[in-house]
Amino acid sequence: MKPFRATSAGVVAKFDHTDARLLANLATQVAGLLAERDEHDRDPALTRLLPDAYRDSDENAAEFRRFTEEELADDKIRSALGMAQLLEPDVGAEATVHVTLDPSEALDWMRSLTDIRLAIAARLGIVDDTSPISVDDESRYTLAIYNWLGQLQYSLVKAVDR
Repeated sequence: MKPFRATSAGVVAKFDHTDARLLANLATQVAGLLAERDEHDRDPALTRLLPDAYRDSDENAAEFRRFTEEELADDKIRSALGMAQLLEPDVGAEATVHVTLDPSEALDWMRSLTDIRLAIAARLGIVDDTSPISVDDESRYTLAIYNWLGQLQYSLVKAVDR
């Protein structure tokens, strides 16, 4: 993957087919989790993606969720699926994927990268920068993906900020 950079055409990046498939798969998984949220009532990833607005009042939190959750989840699903769609190679399975984002798409990507990282953080038990992480062979790979996504997101933010 070549990091995002600002151009006259928009914010651009190149992904090799493996990175593009991985990112598209993660975006699709987050979209699926959000779409099936009723089946995952106490999933810590959903709690991070759709947190309570009122932590001190279950009644107020439920009322706020009733009016906002569906639209918020639908926006997150749309953004994640839009990301996955842009990561489809134009040619053959081994093709490099070129992504060009306009300002609106770049914002959607920032949000989706945040959502993917939040879901992974919940799975790893990362709450903040000081969270101890138990690293076994499987979580080592997941942590590497989490860090790679952070670098990707940083390059996107830097490119948009220029």
